[in-house]
Amino acid sequence: MKVIFVLILFFSLIISCQSQTAEEFFEKGNVKDYLQDYNGAISDYNKAIEINPNNAEAYYNRGFAKINLGQKDSGCLDLSKAGKLGCSQAYEAIKDFCN
Repeated sequence: MKVIFVLILFFSLIISCQSQTAEEFFEKGNVKDYLQDYNGAISDYNKAIEINPNNAEAYYNRGFAKINLGQKDSGCLDLSKAGKLGCSQAYEAIKDFCN
């Protein structure tokens, strides 16, 4: 019985050590965005949003990454979602980039 408990605890620790938080994916996305790896940034922002669908900043930054790749419509939708989630600066960005 102790062996089973130890094995379960061991595998739980391995899994928890490998899983990343929304904040970690968001920060990785920011680094990739800074390096102009917009596809990589979008991938990380997608993961951050998957973990936390209310992450306004991830939608905001993903919107700009998409706009930088020429995906204006999709990027503007992300900016709109960011605004709805409370990111007030998203509405200014929409005025500047989405009209």
